[in-house]
Amino acid sequence: MKIAEQLEQMLAKGVTGNQKQLVKAFADMGVTTTQSSISRALKKIDAVKSIDEGGNTIYRLQASAYRQQVASPPSDIFDALVHNIGHNGQLVVVHTKPGMAMTVAKFIDDKKFDQVLGTVAGDDTIMIVPQNVSFTSHVAEGVKVYLGSIGIME
Repeated sequence: MKIAEQLEQMLAKGVTGNQKQLVKAFADMGVTTTQSSISRALKKIDAVKSIDEGGNTIYRLQASAYRQQVASPPSDIFDALVHNIGHNGQLVVVHTKPGMAMTVAKFIDDKKFDQVLGTVAGDDTIMIVPQNVSFTSHVAEGVKVYLGSIGIME
């Protein structure tokens, strides 16, 4: 049986994971393969990259990924986008759900905090630069209160 066929069967049975974890799953079954072979097989069977409940990247068959989205729609897309906010006396760091940092940074930018020089957003982390380090704790608290008031802070 070809790698793609075996991979499709594994994903259909609920075995998921990232490419490295899928290589290990094959090894556990006694099949030697490489990450690049897994990558090609995933494309061949039209598997989709997804995020599990723990925020980890996994692969699923398109039908099962769609079924999960339909079966458990979020109650509110903006619920708890922000996990926590902290600072080190110089910069404020905001941790978000994966893929949501730019969205949350846009909320912060649109608020136009007087003491914020700017924001830089990655995938799940935002760095806020205060105009002056003496404002850092004030900025952190202000952002926390604001994000809580609009309902996107845990």
